[in-house]
Amino acid sequence: MSTFQEVMRNLRERKERVEKGLYNCIPFPFVRFRSWVPGIEKKKFIVVTANQKVGKSKFCDYLFIYEPLFFTLEHPEMKVRVLYFTLEMSPEEKYNEFLCHLLFRLDGLEISPTELRSTDKDHPVDEKILSLLETERYQVYIKAFEEMVTFVDDQRNPTGINKYCRDYALSHGHLNFRKEMRKDKLTDELKEVEVVDPIHPYTPDDPEERVIVIIDNASNLANESGMKKMETIDKMSKYGITLRNQLSFIFVLIQHQAQAQEGIENMKLNKLKPSSDGLADCKTTTRDANMVIGLYSPFKYGLREYEGYDITKFRNHIRFMEIIEDRDYGANGQICPLFFDGAVSTFNELPRPEDKEGLQQVYNYIESLKGRKTNKSFFSFAIKKIVGKLHRWI
Repeated sequence: MSTFQEVMRNLRERKERVEKGLYNCIPFPFVRFRSWVPGIEKKKFIVVTANQKVGKSKFCDYLFIYEPLFFTLEHPEMKVRVLYFTLEMSPEEKYNEFLCHLLFRLDGLEISPTELRSTDKDHPVDEKILSLLETERYQVYIKAFEEMVTFVDDQRNPTGINKYCRDYALSHGHLNFRKEMRKDKLTDELKEVEVVDPIHPYTPDDPEERVIVIIDNASNLANESGMKKMETIDKMSKYGITLRNQLSFIFVLIQHQAQAQEGIENMKLNKLKPSSDGLADCKTTTRDANMVIGLYSPFKYGLREYEGYDITKFRNHIRFMEIIEDRDYGANGQICPLFFDGAVSTFNELPRPEDKEGLQQVYNYIESLKGRKTNKSFFSFAIKKIVGKLHRWI
């Protein structure tokens, strides 16, 4: 089959899938922004970047784990597998964050990982909450999460991570080869050799499975032998290209912004937003990625207004997602305002700044969260399901 025929076959197959009601991507959770970025597709390399303590990891968990989990439970014909390389937090911490998100998602229970772990001896977690997690209704989601997500904390350098990913691929599919005539480097004679088919390199056992690889984060990679941090991150990035192009993986690299980005000079010049130039330790990853997503918190820098939003009312509950680089959708520079609740790892698209009624609902919700902090009867308060308001903002 010629290259043109193979490309046309793929185009027609994608068209027919949509006409049958199937999906070619996991839809982006932010409805208005979906007109710019429809969803998470196979064969993508995505860099997510922000300054420290802004919520990069929680954002990636929401976008690449929680949303796909709930989507695939509603659309079982599509499957997602996440290989999560936790170079910063422990797998147990990540699991606790998921349980808090699940409690909020299913029953509107606003409880943080700190509260779930009974950190405050005067306020142990309500037994009703622990019992709720053991119910059959919750176990459906918990078992699906365990089947979907593998936390890997014993592979920390690029070569080990790449080998783990390739071993997974080859145990769930096979590479396709074709024969070519090539010159022998020693004898200069033409010989027939087998090479990986560049047009159709890999066939998964399950064509509906999407494999998402998350590296959290680049700065915590263990250096390759003889390499410095920049070279190590660049090597991880080059492995990401191969995982994307050859195996159709979705490769997500979480990368800090350099601390210098938060320096006095940048504050004076109002250059605090994440940027490609501001990537920490290695700036070349942006060249390899299909998309670079930045996450920005104006409250962190004392701004009172940003993009038409009153930051004094949102305080730490607002984030702005910006597409810094994009080679596929033409979304460069597009910004999505998000309501952020770090306790339960949620991000919701905010009403437009001119939608006063919609914004007032958000302000009321924020006030209700403040009230919860003074009411330690978490279960009785949260069971009112005030979370329902979240879905009426857009």
